[in-house]
Amino acid sequence: MDVTSPHLGAARDEFLAHLDAARLLSPDEFARVSADPDADMMRVAEQLLAEGLLTPFQLDAVTSGRPESLRLGNYDLLAKLGAGGMGTVFKARHRRMKRVVAIKVLAANLCSDTAFVQRFQREVETVARLGHPNVVMAYDADEADVGHFLVMEFVDGRDLWSEVEKGGKMAVARAADLIAQAARGLGYAHEQGIVHRDVKPHNLLLDGTGTVKVTDLGLARLNSAPGSSQLTQAGGILGTVDYMPPEQAVDSAAIDARADIYSLGCTLYFLLTGAPPYTGPSLMSVLLKHRDADVPLVRDVRPDAPEELERVCRRMMAKDPAERYQTMTDVAAALEPLAGGHAAATPATPTRSAADPVAVSVLVVEPSRVQSSIIRQYLEAQGMTVPAVATSGADAIATCHVTRPTVVVTALHLADMTGVELAKRVRAEMLENAPGVVVISSAADAADVGTLSQLARVVTLAKPFTPDQLVQSLNIVTGLSVTVRSSETVTGLSGIRTKPAVDRAALRVLIIDDSSAARMHERAVLTGMGFGTFEEAADGAQGIAAATRHPFDLIVTDFNMPLVDGRAVVSYLKQNKPTAAIPILVVTTESDPQLVASLKALGATAVIEKAFPPAVVTPLVNRLFGGSNPGR
Repeated sequence: MDVTSPHLGAARDEFLAHLDAARLLSPDEFARVSADPDADMMRVAEQLLAEGLLTPFQLDAVTSGRPESLRLGNYDLLAKLGAGGMGTVFKARHRRMKRVVAIKVLAANLCSDTAFVQRFQREVETVARLGHPNVVMAYDADEADVGHFLVMEFVDGRDLWSEVEKGGKMAVARAADLIAQAARGLGYAHEQGIVHRDVKPHNLLLDGTGTVKVTDLGLARLNSAPGSSQLTQAGGILGTVDYMPPEQAVDSAAIDARADIYSLGCTLYFLLTGAPPYTGPSLMSVLLKHRDADVPLVRDVRPDAPEELERVCRRMMAKDPAERYQTMTDVAAALEPLAGGHAAATPATPTRSAADPVAVSVLVVEPSRVQSSIIRQYLEAQGMTVPAVATSGADAIATCHVTRPTVVVTALHLADMTGVELAKRVRAEMLENAPGVVVISSAADAADVGTLSQLARVVTLAKPFTPDQLVQSLNIVTGLSVTVRSSETVTGLSGIRTKPAVDRAALRVLIIDDSSAARMHERAVLTGMGFGTFEEAADGAQGIAAATRHPFDLIVTDFNMPLVDGRAVVSYLKQNKPTAAIPILVVTTESDPQLVASLKALGATAVIEKAFPPAVVTPLVNRLFGGSNPGR
């Protein structure tokens, strides 16, 4: 190709001008890719794609002369994810913070329609109230030249409809697990007075870790919102017909949370069979089948499905709401035993010598270093060995294969799986070499650990507990008779001051504050109290991401932050079981007693002044971690 052609040179110059206008590259990057005068537009474009400096979506906009379409407020658009009746969803990245998000933009022709704008604003308010690991999180909302938009958590995965479309009918255990997760997220929304109204496989996203997240709450009705019923026209139908409960077709404004249970049951049927429960030549014919036809049998299509799953699905899809499960908590509890249905049979207890208590080696699985340290010290005080401590389920499984422990003692709530799931995985993968498992839980977790009674050599231990109770649990799963050497209560696992004191230098502290000066002050005060390991985040969204990615022993968060504030941080982390036990100190310049009370009601450990002196926080830290600057 003759790259010296005037036409090619003009095309290259025009392309570079549009690329410069898009402001997607740093000055150094732009100077480098435009430095070679002999490189034509195609070579420059290929270089940009190969280096990941542009996405195909961005390249198309630049070459088409639409660089301005790639900017939306503080965000660069990366890709178009989809479009619906209310607008278009894009993948985007914050220009300064580099956080990848999903942005939902209200369709331009609807922005002048007051009713549609009201519904969109209602979606913003709805999603912003939610903080749960199985619900897509909202970060920001704004208005630009293109209209109103909502900034949400980006889920790196695909929806459950696409999962079935690509992989076919799902295994029974997998389908039960995914729907149980969705039930937990929807149950949380129901507790906030929100009915989704459009539950379907397309609105359940599956990320790379296997976590289901409920999305698209644009059709949700806030039961507590004054005049909310006026936003739905009388006799109007909102939702998707293939998964719609019969009562929603009659009066969409009068439905309650049980409508979502019906739709989730239809979604479960779809995952298992590859098709919605009812089909027909018209929308009305499908609606009538939802109202009048018998509930189809899963086992007619999937004879491998257990009868109990058939019963669960039929009850979720009962025509009369009174005959369905009444809460999503009940749905999750019914599905969770079926999620482990393919676990391998539990082998007989391995033969070990009861004469030597040191023969008992224990793998401790606990995200909190404070709590794992307490457990480890009490186990070693009984003459047992602790070859390793793991903070996640995946680490625990890998460690089990290497160290071959006698017992695994695990917290119920881990970042990547529950202690119940870990017990099932360990028992299934290691077969005759599988260790016994002790799952530590609280009375409030009874529903989450109910399925463990089906597994041999797996027991639960309620907290707080004594060494006597801990050793008794170990004896049950090992068949040994270890003698208790102490009767002191393990109080650290119930939030009471721990004994013995913990070395603070080994603890991980997360500081969340949009002010770099404030972060420096907070770190300096805590360093003076013996803490030595810190991670910092400049806003609440970054802080939440860090807290769900790595274990922390203490979180200090500012209240007033521009994107996600301290209230949202506390709400999300306290609703997320793996992070719920982490102490959170909220710093603020606000003095409103009602604000302080609301933060404590959400679960904040304490609310203190922004520029706190050491004397203010020292008693709090001593109460949480014991002693006075232990480890110093």
